[in-house]
Amino acid sequence: MSSSRAGRRGRAGGGGWVTGLLTGLVTDGEDTTGTEDAPREEPSIPSSAEPRRRYVLCTTPAQGHTAPLLALARRLVDEGHDVVFFTTRHYRDKVAATGASFVPFADEYDAHDLMVANPERESSSKRGVRGVKEDLRRIFIGPIPGQCRDLRAILAEQPADAIVVDTMFLGALPLALGPRDERPVLVCVGVMPYPARSRDTAPFGVALQPGSGPLARARNLALNWITEHGALADIQRFARHRLAEAGVERRGRFPGYLIDAPSTLVDAYLQATVAGFEYPRSDLAPTVRFVGPILAPPTTDFEEPPWWGELGGGRQVVHVTQGTLDNANLARLLLVTIRALAQDDVLVVATTGGPDPEPLRAGLPPNARLERFIPHDRLLPHVDVMVTNGGYGGVQQALANGVPLVVAGDSEDKPEVAARVHWSGTGVNLHTGRPSPAMVAHAVRRVLERRSYHLRARALQAQIAASDPLGDISSSLAGLCAAQDAAGRAPVG
Repeated sequence: MSSSRAGRRGRAGGGGWVTGLLTGLVTDGEDTTGTEDAPREEPSIPSSAEPRRRYVLCTTPAQGHTAPLLALARRLVDEGHDVVFFTTRHYRDKVAATGASFVPFADEYDAHDLMVANPERESSSKRGVRGVKEDLRRIFIGPIPGQCRDLRAILAEQPADAIVVDTMFLGALPLALGPRDERPVLVCVGVMPYPARSRDTAPFGVALQPGSGPLARARNLALNWITEHGALADIQRFARHRLAEAGVERRGRFPGYLIDAPSTLVDAYLQATVAGFEYPRSDLAPTVRFVGPILAPPTTDFEEPPWWGELGGGRQVVHVTQGTLDNANLARLLLVTIRALAQDDVLVVATTGGPDPEPLRAGLPPNARLERFIPHDRLLPHVDVMVTNGGYGGVQQALANGVPLVVAGDSEDKPEVAARVHWSGTGVNLHTGRPSPAMVAHAVRRVLERRSYHLRARALQAQIAASDPLGDISSSLAGLCAAQDAAGRAPVG
């Protein structure tokens, strides 16, 4: 193995769920990272040129979808605006910490326990096509009527200038499909890989590389048609029924494919990454703009473990994590990585993301260190390669620190994240969520030895450092609301 250092970087089964729908091999799960509370600033009062606005933020009941909008809520509150946050009751305290008002989901459609606390979903490799479609029905599409009903109630209580949703909160779709004068500004923040169809990409979930040549476009056209009219035709029908229940006329009709609806129906789709980490599309919707990843705020309270000084000891550092949710079975990746690198001259820093590490410490090789949590803003500047199951937020946190990746993800959007890591040249995609020790060892050694991965990761680090996601989102909201005012549209309630 090469002993050259990459330098310190302070921040300045293959295929996915659509392939599973076509083959019957589907896995599931989620990887998210926790967030730290940032120091609060005194709210500023908008100037006369920047009127005080009222925003309603709505999120899917999962930490990875909610954390970016919690950061946005704090930013908007600190700017002096009124913010209402509509999500699962489980995030009441997190919302309160931002200064926003909190409105909880009704129990009838709160899918938090299905999405986050459901042990069955953590062993989703056994669930197959039925499980994926069940998730789409119960977690994302099924709640639409209830979510929309209560969202309308929020607007009726006090009119709002704008609604902001995450990628998979679909409760605002009935408003988007209705008359423009009957809704406020509607903005979507993309917190997962951009999913909409394109002539230049295969359907979301297949995790194939993009292509704009004649053969690639023929492939994309065929696969996109099969997905919409074959594999997910019943989900399309179910969505129309649910939208009709929510008051959408013509039996809940929406244009085209459900997964395209958010980017085509909202006033702005602000993708929380940089252009260098997303496939180029010649037919990208005009509403889409890349604003950069919304990263966890700097840690203010962290006690360094006793071995912390070893990070500067000259050995290359490999960090492995399964995130804070998909960690019920640490043998899938974390323990495999520790075992794979036991004889290598590297320091392996592993974090369980929740489970007690103590029972596992007795069998650790001499070059491994295991903790429950280590804040990424403290650890990643010391890391040479990160091994991960492909959570979107964690991958972007690594790239923000110029850290290349080895990705082993086979559930939800993780194959698509891994495919983008490969396409961007920032790491290796193992095309499975259960790699062998030999696969992990080979991939880690390859990334450490090939300078190209580090150079590409640093290129994206520079793009991310130049971005200002919260500032851009705030400015976009201000501009859209000003245009709404100029058109004579009052805040909608």
